[in-house]
Amino acid sequence: MSEVKADDQGFTLLEILLVLILLAGSGFYLLIKLPVNVEKQHLAFESTKLLEDIRDTRQAALAENISYVVKFYYMGDPHYQIFRQGKLINNTYLQDGIEFLGTPQDLTFNALGRSAGTTITLKNSLGEQKSVIIAPVGMRIREK
Repeated sequence: MSEVKADDQGFTLLEILLVLILLAGSGFYLLIKLPVNVEKQHLAFESTKLLEDIRDTRQAALAENISYVVKFYYMGDPHYQIFRQGKLINNTYLQDGIEFLGTPQDLTFNALGRSAGTTITLKNSLGEQKSVIIAPVGMRIREK
C-alpha cells in the first residue's frame, strides 16, 4: 500500500482546466441544440393534440348519432373550435410559434362519421411542418 505524502494533495492545474473545458464545451452544445428541440416538441405536441381532437370528435358524432363541426381560425391567434349541434364545446389555442399553414377547411362530421377529406398543416417558427390528414374515402385520420 502506498503512503500519502504531505505535499501530494489536490488536483493539478492541467486536470482542472481539462474538466472546465469539457464542461464548457458540453454546455455550449446544449445551449445551441436546446431551442431547436423545444420547437420540434411544440410542433409534435400540437399536431398530436389536433389529431386526437379530430378523432374524438368523429367518434362522438358516430356514438351520439349527431353532427359535430370543427372550425379553424388562422388569423390573429390561431385556434380551432369544436361545436356539437351548433353549441361550442371546445376552444383550443395553438402554442406560441405554431400556426396553420394556409387556410384549413372546416370539418363537419355527420352521424355516419363522414366529412370531406382534407389536410391540416401546422408550421413552427423554424418552418418545420406536420400534417393531419383526413382521408376522403375511408375517413382514416392520420398524422404525417
